[in-house]
Amino acid sequence: MYNKFLQFFYNGLLFGLPSITYNPINKNVLHAPFNVNEYSTYINYKLNKKEINIINNYLIEKTNNLKLEKISIFPDDNKHYFLSVNIYNCTSPIFSFIKDEPVTRCEINTYISNNNNEIGTLILDYTSNILSMDPDNIFKQAAPTIFLKDNSDNILCNSYNKNINLKLKYNKKNSISKKIIDKDLIKYSDKIFYNNGIYDKLYYDNSLLSNVISITNNFNIEFNFLNNTFKKPHSIFFFNSNINFVGGLWDNLNK
Repeated sequence: MYNKFLQFFYNGLLFGLPSITYNPINKNVLHAPFNVNEYSTYINYKLNKKEINIINNYLIEKTNNLKLEKISIFPDDNKHYFLSVNIYNCTSPIFSFIKDEPVTRCEINTYISNNNNEIGTLILDYTSNILSMDPDNIFKQAAPTIFLKDNSDNILCNSYNKNINLKLKYNKKNSISKKIIDKDLIKYSDKIFYNNGIYDKLYYDNSLLSNVISITNNFNIEFNFLNNTFKKPHSIFFFNSNINFVGGLWDNLNK
């Protein structure tokens, strides 16, 4: 019943778009370009037994039979269960009617599979500094979300809602090494799941595959999620250049 409502809502969105490309009859997926600005930051936590139980309980209560999968962050890592915080500024034509400046988002992600053995990244929760739309909430109110670089090259990140409390500061000049991310992290980015099992299909190019990342070990961070304080991160890294994506929004809604 809920998917029927989502289909009705989604089809209503398509009525305002060019009828040859998108309309409720041909059921084509709406594709939108996104540009993630430089310094998009990942904070990665290797989950301990207590944290695995917390996330598993959340998946049982909130999701449509999604289950945790182990991945590697870097090629020389063993596979583990991870929670990743991704905070960034981005632009897209679909944001322009609300805000001219880049939009700031903070996503709390983990890595999962569904009953069809499809793998992907699950957005457990997120904040944005503008009103957002997603298949879980339909509309989600703006929440305090900050990502900025000051004149001293400090990166300052803050995000807050009832589940999330993040405060991070690091200086990009103090990044001490450059590595590539593991193919797992790329592979699990192909589908971006929401808690109800609907996903966005993500398309990318060399702006992601060849993007140089920098790792920082010099940072100040506080992070709480689901009333649990996460301790020292496994890694914090940022992308040095912009990343271009095209998203197939709610790609599996009519499947």
